[in-house]
Amino acid sequence: MCGIVGIYEYGRAEGRVTADTVIRMRDRLVHRGPDGAGVHISEDGRVGLGHRRLAIVDLAHGAQPMFGEGGECLVFNGEIYNYPALRRELEGRGARFRTDCDTEVILHAYRHYGEACVNRLTGMFAFVLWDPGAARLLFARDPLGEKPLYWTARDGTFLFASEAKALLAHPMVTGEVNTKVLESYLANLVVPSPATLYRGINKLPPGTAGWCDAKGVRTWRYWDVTAARSFLDVSLSDAASQVRKLLEGSVQSRLMSDVPVGVLLSGGFDSTSLVALLHDRAARTSTFSVGFADAPDLDEREEARWVARHFGTDHHEVTVSPREALESLTTMVHHQDEPLADPVCMPLGFVCALARRRGVPVVLAGEGADELFWGYPGYVRAMRRQRELQLLQRLPAGARHILTAAVPRSRRRRGFDLLVGAVGGRQLPMHYPLGIPSSLRSEVLLSRPYDPPLIPPQLSGDENALQTVAFDTQHYEFSLRLPELLLMRIDRFSMAHSVEARVPFLDPELVEYAYRLPVRHKLDGDRTKVVLRRALSDIVPGRVMNRAKQGFGAPIAHWLRGPMGDALVDLLTAPAMRDYFRTETVADMVAEHRMGRGRHAWFLWPILNFAVWHRVWIEGESADELTDRMLSRCIVEAR
Repeated sequence: MCGIVGIYEYGRAEGRVTADTVIRMRDRLVHRGPDGAGVHISEDGRVGLGHRRLAIVDLAHGAQPMFGEGGECLVFNGEIYNYPALRRELEGRGARFRTDCDTEVILHAYRHYGEACVNRLTGMFAFVLWDPGAARLLFARDPLGEKPLYWTARDGTFLFASEAKALLAHPMVTGEVNTKVLESYLANLVVPSPATLYRGINKLPPGTAGWCDAKGVRTWRYWDVTAARSFLDVSLSDAASQVRKLLEGSVQSRLMSDVPVGVLLSGGFDSTSLVALLHDRAARTSTFSVGFADAPDLDEREEARWVARHFGTDHHEVTVSPREALESLTTMVHHQDEPLADPVCMPLGFVCALARRRGVPVVLAGEGADELFWGYPGYVRAMRRQRELQLLQRLPAGARHILTAAVPRSRRRRGFDLLVGAVGGRQLPMHYPLGIPSSLRSEVLLSRPYDPPLIPPQLSGDENALQTVAFDTQHYEFSLRLPELLLMRIDRFSMAHSVEARVPFLDPELVEYAYRLPVRHKLDGDRTKVVLRRALSDIVPGRVMNRAKQGFGAPIAHWLRGPMGDALVDLLTAPAMRDYFRTETVADMVAEHRMGRGRHAWFLWPILNFAVWHRVWIEGESADELTDRMLSRCIVEAR
């Protein structure tokens, strides 16, 4: 696992790329790779590639940039899990390997298969490969979007990096707000790719590759599970058998490492499944949990301890206090790069730091299981409403609009967005809006210039209502929420502490299969993850199997009633915030929340994240100074 950066002056006859510039960009990512660093500048000065290394596989020989037989130069972030099999295949075609690391397999795959090499890689990755013979860069991001790649192109220069902060280290790039996507950020808690909250900086979508050459930049989608819009005809028993087989294979491949591998353990079904699938390795595995002493309803440590005792793991845990949360707020936003307004970012940072302190630089995590197998309680609630919503959609358009106009808008009710979608003839995805509902966005934003696309634009003629909402929901989850929010939060906060996180539930072959399983195999009344529970019923303890879901979260409601709420009010007084928000409305929400008259925490959190991000990355205030000011106010009020 690593951090990569680079420059290609594709529009210049004579290059001006210097090692100093590449190193300045590269070393903003030292947290992603503390074990080594490399840089390469082409002879003509038009190309510069930089790399920071976190050594996981072939510790002695994985230095990058790495060169191919034809002078190709590669920088790569991630792991290629099928590299042993791919290596054997390439050796059969005459390739000769110098190392045992997975990086080299990409170079040989490119030499034999060209741009189609991306279709042969199974893993999590972002890479950029310079081909001097063709005078072009090939760049790609893995199918599910586990690893990030940011880029910008201006004035004939292409820049790329694992994190946007490295691009901001280049003199050509300045931090400016992309106001066109601010509403989308508030609705989704993150900006959908390819845009970011930085004007002019893009993020490569999952399953996408591209070229940069003298003609400029062009990209294409090489893998897209959301294109599937039909269910498989398969029995529950057969589906469970196949899911078990694919999941076992995924877990085993993700144990590839020359360093210790642990598990992030909440005690819930997903993380317990990963421990159970380790079989005889479980007793030699370290597990890590995080909790909150002041929020017992969100503290799962007791369940995690029970699971650890059951499987005999070497268990460790950390507790986060309100003061520690406030102290780490600016650090959290710093590592987010652009706001990822999911409160889970906070505990993720603490538990990954714990893993690193305990000498475990690789962890398995349960991300993706809820999206793939329908594990969210919100899905249950939404499915209960399907009959009423379908009846509503059959009414004449005029009657539907009259009903909508008669429903009072409430800043606390997401149901209004659901109703509006149904009135329009097509229900919105079940998780949308994840953040601030539309009625409240209209209250807090000064302008609303952008209406984010949430669902695919076309329907196949034979889809029924259930099929439409099921695939629209999965499209939203796998195109936006999972890759750009959930996977980016675990990438940022594992790598912030030089830890590599792997997600076995998101093996592409498993995703392609489970994505098309019928709804009844995933959700049966109040019972979620039906096929996954069936597949693992013999190894997951009944206590865990039958336990109600308790989502992984953070006590932001409690925090925002204390000094963190004060910090938000203070940040809102900055003149810059009045360019985006009706700050008086937001301040009133903080006051209502603190007096217990409204449950606004989930709506205030993305605004707080944006305000801190703006102060640090747009206005340029030191994160340390901002933290000191917030803490000093906390101390003064305590007196």
